[in-house]
Order: sequence, then C-alpha cells, then structure tokens
Amino acid sequence: MSRLLYYFPFFFVFTSILAFAFYKENISIFWLFLIVSMLSLFRFRVFILCAAFVITTYFLSVTHKPDISKTSGIFKGTVYDIRKSKHLTFYVKTKNAKMIVFVPKVYDNINLYDKITFKARLTSNIKNPSFREYLHSKGIYLVGFVSYIKKTGSTKGIFSFMERIRQKMEKEFYYFLQNKEYLFLQNAVFGDSQNKSSIKNMFINTQTAHIMSVSGLHMGFVFGLFYALFYFMLSRIGYIYKRFSLKTAASLFSLLPTIVYFALSGMHIPAIRSFLMVLIFVLALIYGRIKNSYNILFFIASVMVLLFGYSTVFNPSFVMSFFMSFVAIYLYSFIQKNLSASKLLAYTAFSMLIGIFAMPISAFYFHKVAYLSFISNFIVVPYFGFVVMPVSFLAMFVSFLPVFFIKYAVFSIVNFATFLLLKTVELFSFMKPFNVSVSLIAILILYAVMFLLIETYGRNYSKTISTSSR
Repeated sequence: MSRLLYYFPFFFVFTSILAFAFYKENISIFWLFLIVSMLSLFRFRVFILCAAFVITTYFLSVTHKPDISKTSGIFKGTVYDIRKSKHLTFYVKTKNAKMIVFVPKVYDNINLYDKITFKARLTSNIKNPSFREYLHSKGIYLVGFVSYIKKTGSTKGIFSFMERIRQKMEKEFYYFLQNKEYLFLQNAVFGDSQNKSSIKNMFINTQTAHIMSVSGLHMGFVFGLFYALFYFMLSRIGYIYKRFSLKTAASLFSLLPTIVYFALSGMHIPAIRSFLMVLIFVLALIYGRIKNSYNILFFIASVMVLLFGYSTVFNPSFVMSFFMSFVAIYLYSFIQKNLSASKLLAYTAFSMLIGIFAMPISAFYFHKVAYLSFISNFIVVPYFGFVVMPVSFLAMFVSFLPVFFIKYAVFSIVNFATFLLLKTVELFSFMKPFNVSVSLIAILILYAVMFLLIETYGRNYSKTISTSSR
C-alpha cells in the first residue's frame, strides 16, 4: 500500500473527487470510491492532498453555480459552438450561464466566437433524462428558442485568428472535395461539428464514431506523425544527434505543430482535455516512465474536474478520453513486457485489445454493441491516422498556395483516401448493432475481469519464458 501511495498519489486524489461527485448526484456507488480514497490515510500527505482537492472542488461548484433564474427576454453572449441539422443549434456562453438555443436558419451568418445579442425563451426543465444529464455534464442548464439575433462583434485574439485560418482551409476543402468526404474531414480533422448529424449514423453503427470528433486519438496521431518526421530529419544532422538526445529534440520540435493543430481544431473543452492528457503521457511514454504516465494522467483528470466542475466526471467525452488513455498506457506496458519481440504482433495485439476494451464503455453510453467493432476499429483507426491525417495535413498546407495544379493533385489524393475510409465504414455498417442496456456495476465488474485475464496471461507467459530459458 505504501508503494501505491508513493508512486500514484493522484490516483487517490481522483477517486476522492469521484466519491464527491457521485455523492452530490445521489449515486449509491459513491461508497466504493470513498473506501478507496480513505486508504490515503496510510500516507498523511496524500490524505491532505485529497482533502484539499475535494474542498476546492466543493467551493468552486458553489461559487460558479450558473444563474438560471432569468428565462426570457434579451441576453448577451458569445457563440462557442454551432451545430447544423434541420435547424441551427448555438451553444452560447453569457455572463451568468451556458445555454443551448435553437435558432432559425436565417441566422446562418453567425460564426464561432461571434458576440451576439438575442431574444429567447429558456427553460431549465429538460424532460429527456439522458439529454439532461449530458447537458449538465457540460455545465449547461438552460435550453431555449431564439426569435431574434443581432451580431455585435467578434472575440479578438488567438481564438478568432485561428478560426479565420480554419475557415480559409475549410473553404478549399469544400471546393475540391466531394460532399461526404468534405463533411467527414470537417468533423474528423478540423473539429468542426456543424454538419455532423448528416453522416454520423454509420460511424455510430460500427462504433468508430470517436474518429469524427477531435480527441486524444487525433492528438496522438498528430504528435506521432511529426515526431517521426522530425526524428528522421534530425537524425541526419550531425551537429544535433552528436550533442542532443534525438528523442528529446524530436519531441520538442513536435510540440509546435501539435499545439497549432490543437488551436485549429477549435480548442473546445474535449480537445483541451485530450491535448493535455495525450501530450503529457505521450512524452512520459517516450522517456520510458510508465509509472509517471499513470500519475500524470490522474493529475490532469483531477485538474480538469477542478477547472470545469465535478459534473465533468459524468461527461461521456471526458470519461472515454480518460479511460481509453489509461487503457492505452496499460496495454503499451503489457505488450512491451510480453510481445515486444515482434513489432507486427505487438501492433496487432495492441490494436485489437484497444478495440475490445472500447466496446463495453461504448455500449454503456450509446446502448449499442457492434460485434465486429474491434475489427472495424482495427482497420479504420490506423488507416485514418497513418493515411488520411497525413494527406489532410499536406492539403492544409497547399490550401494557401496560389498554384491550382498542385492543389488539385493533392486534394485528389485526399478525396480518394477519404473515399476508401468511408466505403470501409459503410461496409461494416451493414451489420447492424444490437441494442443493450448495461448498468455501471456490470461495466465495472466486466472491466475488472478483463484486466484480471490480461494480468493472468502476462504472469503465465513470464513463467513460461523463464522456464524455457533454463
């Protein structure tokens, strides 16, 4: 126990926050996390740290509670997200609260980060319980209808600057690509979810919907892409590789394009969480510090809850991003110990296991199970990361060039690569998923069994290797 408290103090901090969050929402399972967090008493400094985080989370939840008393009249705010389907949906942040408002299509000239004055009727009585919980997890307690909007200005600074650059790129993608290919890349690469509803169903049916939203997966691919590129380039410069660690140098050079992509993707809260989680633990993995990776992951998760409120722990994007990051670190460590002799076997095992581990949590949130999802993820995710993402980045760059022929050639490659991905997902989507309803307790038990099976296999494999070596 002392070793666990020494190496992973923020594991106990995070479980303390989870206990507090579940208690506040009257979810009985809070006692399970409370018991785990109370083990911090064996190391007094860790216990004080847990108490400090919980007390701070409590006071921030009280002082930052949104004002939902005003439900009609004139409001002023800033648009921080836009969705388009049968109608326009604006996510708006006012001085006192966040809200979702449904807007007539005549106001489609409003852009992200525009400041607006609008007339609306709002309500906090959201009847659909799953939709209500989802909104509350994002800190949104008001929903309403807008009858009038007036644009009063745009937010200045890095947000609006990067938004203008992204709009310039998106226009080039829209001009050169076919409709479905453009819509997919608009979501999956630019993080612009305005038209997500028009193509999302086949991704949901194959449980590959996570590639349509900028997440830790995307940040990891971007970092890995530029890390490989810079490592290759720097390894050919004698002045650098003779004086510096190539891993360190390539990592530092890769930070800038990763940050730029993070900014281009809109810097929404899910992207912020993913950027921080992935960036820190990927760096820790590069330097071979698996224990640090776990602790840093729990630290970032704890800080995210502190910044955005305890309801964050109920947000599906946060939970899936955090949990799959944890699983990725765990499986990376397991495969390094047991299957590192063959890179092909290691990659295949990692990809298949990631897909299998994603199935229960996806079923819990989306109430669907695609029995071949681990195969579709095994094919689609690497293809997206190693083919579609690189050519899309090349297209981003050439979109600013004045030479039409180069643009046409590059975007033709992007269009064909994306076409193949969509056709693959469409092929798997014909095998319809079946509906399920899984409780939280059942999910926790299932994952406990899955981790136990892998640990048992690892120990038996190690014994077999040690016996054969004798």
